[in-house]
Amino acid sequence: MAILKEVQGLSSEDLHKMRSLRPGMPFDIQVSTTSTAKRVRTEFLGMDAMRSIMIRYPDEAKWGNLADAIYADKPMIVRFILEDATGEVIAFKTKILHVIKKPVPIIFVAFPTSIQSQGLRAEKRAQIRVPVSILNAEDEQTLASGTLVDISNSGCRISTQKTRSKRIAQKDILIRLNGQRNEPFELKGSIMNTKPDELFFNYGIKFSTSAEEVENLIERLMVEL
Repeated sequence: MAILKEVQGLSSEDLHKMRSLRPGMPFDIQVSTTSTAKRVRTEFLGMDAMRSIMIRYPDEAKWGNLADAIYADKPMIVRFILEDATGEVIAFKTKILHVIKKPVPIIFVAFPTSIQSQGLRAEKRAQIRVPVSILNAEDEQTLASGTLVDISNSGCRISTQKTRSKRIAQKDILIRLNGQRNEPFELKGSIMNTKPDELFFNYGIKFSTSAEEVENLIERLMVEL
């Protein structure tokens, strides 16, 4: 995930965040199989005080067989978006306690002992690595492929490999991101500075896309990556 503020031991503020969960809220869970890590979407069902959290077992018709990834004592990472005055992505590591399939498929996980949080609507830059394409804003011709390395509401930084692309001369650009499960997302911006090093061109970009759209993108990135 992006830069997250980690708190060891749940503070009263952390507990308030956890208690803000409501049945039906979307959950993003990350589990591992013998060959890879899988991230799937499901929903929060409830909690048993501070003993356990109940999560709906993901729809295997959509996400595929998960029996080799979801079982008792298996570690899991949970992420969700807490929509309040500021908006935050909350994440925590936990362990599966029990799984039932009938009458309703439910995963019981341990209540977290620490959480991580990232504000969505602050100007603080989030460190993240996402593949992007840089296009000419006038004719939408691809200028380079690179990596988004940080982002805030007002701008971002993108690095491109010198061996794969020339230094971009155009100022006005489009940044195209291809999400894992969504249609490509585009941001408009202007290259304000270029700082090359031995291997990369590092571009500082100021957005002309509205802050609201950028917030929506950051929110999407936090749950997809």
